[in-house]
Amino acid sequence: MNIKKFLNIEIEEAPPELQLSVEMRCREIMQSEDHDNIKRYCTHLVRHQMHQDVFLASILGRLVELEANLVVKEIRKKPTFINKIKKRLFK
Repeated sequence: MNIKKFLNIEIEEAPPELQLSVEMRCREIMQSEDHDNIKRYCTHLVRHQMHQDVFLASILGRLVELEANLVVKEIRKKPTFINKIKKRLFK
């Protein structure tokens, strides 16, 4: 599954420099024989990912809230049929 858009936000591919950096780091880890350091590194990554997940969830929640507020304001600005009649009768 290759998602290109989420909440009207374009999801861009990582730049080649970043992809290369990640690939080099992955190869370095795969070649390492230092299992204790790899274990520490992995546990650090798991904890760091948890913090990122919490952060992204709060950002997405706020974004959805702001989008909903914008939609409500746009709907309230549109004149309804009843509002048009009230406006003409009670000038």
